[in-house]
Amino acid sequence: MWPVESQRKCTYYERIRGKDPKELLEEMPFKVMSAPDIVKFGKIRKMCPYEIAKKLAKVVDVIALSYLYVFDPFILATFMPDLEIPMSNVILVQDEAHNVPMTALDSASDSLTVGTVRQAMREATNYNDSVAKAFSRGLAKAIIDRSSQLGDNEEIHINPLGIYKTALNEADIDEESNPIPYMKDLGEKIRKGLLKAGKFPRSTIKRVGEFMLRWLKVSDRPDYAFLLSSSKTYGGSKKISLDIVALDPTSVTSSILGMIRSSIAISGTISPIDAYSQMLGFGDDAIKETFRSPFAAKNRCGIIVQGLDTSYKMRGESVYRKMVDHCAAVANSTPGNTGIFTTSYFIGKSLLKAGLEKKLEKKLFMEKQGMKGADNDTLVTDFKRRSENGGAVLLGVQGGRNSEGGDFPGATMESVVVVGVPYARPTPRVEALIDYFDKRFNGKGRDYAYVLPAMTRSIQSAGRPVRRLDDRGVIVLLDQRFATPYLRRFIPSWLDEVIEVVPDDPIDVASRVSSFFNN
Repeated sequence: MWPVESQRKCTYYERIRGKDPKELLEEMPFKVMSAPDIVKFGKIRKMCPYEIAKKLAKVVDVIALSYLYVFDPFILATFMPDLEIPMSNVILVQDEAHNVPMTALDSASDSLTVGTVRQAMREATNYNDSVAKAFSRGLAKAIIDRSSQLGDNEEIHINPLGIYKTALNEADIDEESNPIPYMKDLGEKIRKGLLKAGKFPRSTIKRVGEFMLRWLKVSDRPDYAFLLSSSKTYGGSKKISLDIVALDPTSVTSSILGMIRSSIAISGTISPIDAYSQMLGFGDDAIKETFRSPFAAKNRCGIIVQGLDTSYKMRGESVYRKMVDHCAAVANSTPGNTGIFTTSYFIGKSLLKAGLEKKLEKKLFMEKQGMKGADNDTLVTDFKRRSENGGAVLLGVQGGRNSEGGDFPGATMESVVVVGVPYARPTPRVEALIDYFDKRFNGKGRDYAYVLPAMTRSIQSAGRPVRRLDDRGVIVLLDQRFATPYLRRFIPSWLDEVIEVVPDDPIDVASRVSSFFNN
């Protein structure tokens, strides 16, 4: 229940409401304050940590935050006024900038499920509103009818105006009556009423109205795709949705860059740099610099296995057995821990079926699809503990939480096997992105929208063993396609300069790994 404003006040908020930000800053410990630090400080002082952070943001020089605070238009519009700082004074540092283009596209995209539309229909019934009920029923029927031929994890392009008009016809509503703005306004009134009653102010009528307003607003824009999608939830039920898919990251990033003083984009995986400069929305006057790796070459060993192709058309039992042999050769020759990152959970399961766990001389830890964050943290902690006691193996996926954001210094991951090139399935949304990028970026659609994201996931996985200057690590790219000129041009210099292409011979690979660590 939400507190009724006239009856109750939050004491944690009241204690900080009149606090001067500069005085508050003087009371804080003299160090970089993380979110848990601020929560701890607020608990001791009995003050709201959220309000503490908002006040401190007005008087500090550097704020570290999620991309969404900058690239999500709604969050930015709410967050920036609280800072009381002109955007023209902001210097934006984009760390791990290889993630920004896709983050920008995600923030500009949206999805509406049939389940939400049905909830809006029930809500309209409760409030005895015939317009919202009729339109929600008509929209749900229009979506379900058009999705009847869709299998699991399939999607099709859809005419955005066509499905709207079908919904109107099914609802027997005249377009002139403007049912969508009506639903948005009605939903807002419902939210205000719930808030006054001390209840959570949620309205699915408002959600449907806002989504459909945006759906119609961008319906004629070439930088959006409109899809009808079918997928399965983790519980096994079928989920049908209308999807607004943004195709141009610069439509989000360029507007931000135009408001701020300057921006610096950095990443160890921002290769080729010209591609990211364009996708980030930097102009022709941007300064592009590449720096040599600070890690000594003798501390890195890069291997590409020639003669082994893990692409879909080449897969079979014999190929999976070869993959297992190479993974075991690397892991069993590594003193500490090893990470194995596959292109999908299906490939990981196929390696297990081909005998991976039996061939390993170390305990195997497996990242599972849909795993809760707390469970994954426990898994990784146990995995790291094994590093000084014979080592262990972590099996995960490229682009997953452990291959992207995991920090494995020292012996906690001394070698990594990157199994295959994680190309996305050629779905309608991927094809739409390639086609749009072709027009937007001078015919480089396939490179920018298809190849580069895959290689970025692979290189992120490859970088897990080398996190500190004194780390030593072996990186094995288990697919001969990595050695082709077409893909090798996407491998950054810190890895490319130490790579050797070796035959498809697990015994030779094991010997090279052992020699590296013994020397």
